[in-house]
Amino acid sequence: MENIMLDLIDEFLDIQEEETWKVEDDLGADWCLDKIRESKAEYNRFEMVAKAKIQQIEHALRKEKEKMENEVSFFESKLREYFETVKSEETKTLKKYKLPSGELRMKKSQLTFNYDKKKLLEVAEIDGNMNDYIKVKRDFDWTNFKKNLKIEGNSIINKETGEIIEIEGLGIKEKPEEFSVEV
Repeated sequence: MENIMLDLIDEFLDIQEEETWKVEDDLGADWCLDKIRESKAEYNRFEMVAKAKIQQIEHALRKEKEKMENEVSFFESKLREYFETVKSEETKTLKKYKLPSGELRMKKSQLTFNYDKKKLLEVAEIDGNMNDYIKVKRDFDWTNFKKNLKIEGNSIINKETGEIIEIEGLGIKEKPEEFSVEV
């Protein structure tokens, strides 16, 4: 897919780099805008077809996955029934039965924690003995800090005090101008 797109881009950019072609008047500029519009329309058409094809393939893949999951589920249920009829090796946490093509395993049931972090946090905030279990995330509030700043020349100024701010981690960079064409 990516190679097809690169080939299309190459076709549209087939103008020789050695040529020094320039737009010299409004008619030439308008012709360029038409070419841009045509190029975008062709891409949009191609994209629409490609996305439709992708949807077809994804649909077929979902159907195959569903078929596979049903087959696996069926055979796993039959193997579980069989597993319950054979003498298996047993450890503290599981039972297993070896076969040439694989192994049947049954993890034994275990007790585990059932918890709700939000409720535990509420309890910990009330109970002073649980403060060690509360995490506090620190983050710099750039949005509010930036509201108090302005750029004058090559300096950053605090709007409230008029002071020049020179601190590590804060500087000025220039965003280059951007040219755009709307069709």
